Amino acid sequence: MSEDEGPARISRRDLLQYGGALGAAAVAGSALGGLSPADAVGSPGQGGPGGGMKIARLSELASFKPSSVIGTKPNLPHRIAWANSSNAEFFIELGDSIKAAAHERGLSYVTAIANNDSATNIAQINSFLQVGIAALCIQPIDAAAQAIVMQRAIDQGIDVMSLVTPPSTIQCVANQYDVGYAQGVAAATWIKEHLGGQAKVVIFNLDTISVLIARDQGVRAGLKTGGPAIQIVEDIETPEETEQSAEQTMATILQAHPDVNVILGTAGDTYSMGALAALRSAGTDTTHMYISGVNGDADALAEIEKGGPYKASFAFAYNLMGYAWGQFAADWLAGKQVPQVMVFGAISLNSKETINEFNQAMSLTGVKSSYLQSSKYMTLLGNISYETRNRYITTSPYH
Repeated sequence: MSEDEGPARISRRDLLQYGGALGAAAVAGSALGGLSPADAVGSPGQGGPGGGMKIARLSELASFKPSSVIGTKPNLPHRIAWANSSNAEFFIELGDSIKAAAHERGLSYVTAIANNDSATNIAQINSFLQVGIAALCIQPIDAAAQAIVMQRAIDQGIDVMSLVTPPSTIQCVANQYDVGYAQGVAAATWIKEHLGGQAKVVIFNLDTISVLIARDQGVRAGLKTGGPAIQIVEDIETPEETEQSAEQTMATILQAHPDVNVILGTAGDTYSMGALAALRSAGTDTTHMYISGVNGDADALAEIEKGGPYKASFAFAYNLMGYAWGQFAADWLAGKQVPQVMVFGAISLNSKETINEFNQAMSLTGVKSSYLQSSKYMTLLGNISYETRNRYITTSPYH
């Protein structure tokens, strides 16, 4: 567990530095874990020892309405914790954004990386609770195990901000089927325009994360829009959620399918970058190949800007998410209203222009001006505060 009490100045360049290779269930995120009908249960009502609301669909929540009215304030340490699941790039980036906003508002910031190990993650969260925190940011590794400590935190009046999984006071969600479908359609369009509608496709999935199964289903449906000559030769999960594992897996695939010409990392850019490394090691001609990923990792964006086989990355506004979490944690301590749900869409980054626009929007200046505004990056729904904390959400609402 590491803690940094002092203020931090942060740039987009700094945010994109990471100490390892947005690894996985971190990549479980592999990106904003998602929304699927199977995850939505119940209807509005009471649940859990402290109350709680069962929300089946996001349409049950009104738009978030900020309020200057001050309610009851929690007597909690002015500290926010990020229970990071891995050293994957987008989660390191998210943590740096939390830290920047927290320091702006006079909060200290503490984090720990679980290296995708559930037991380590739970132990780290328990350590945060022992030290004392006002807000907990959490990424799913083992949702069932984490739910126990998340509930414990909520019962202590802590603002629990999660990617997808309940129970939480603030839950970040995305429509994972739509993310995959957009990725599949973009590939299908390129295949029709450049390969005459014929392609052999490798998909790197992360279907052990239940909310990401819908993304895999979406990418398959999107590919079908390109016609029957698009063949999926592998839809596979790597043994480990790392670039090195993806490279080894792709090397094996090339032995059986040397004519693969489309690679889609629905699980994240980490996988697509590993596959690209395998292609280069094998001396494969990538002139007429299409590769895309998810998350907007810096190395993937650099490849896109080169104009080579890496054509697109579908990115989430992680900088904006982290900055908003830091601000909302401070608002929670101040007795103010915060949203119950933050809805994110994936942005297609497929050119220097789209990458530059996204980078500017995700800079510290950009997120400062947009974190409380509805935009193409984020929509805020519902209202909750420390005073009304029994309105926390106990389900994963679906669109």
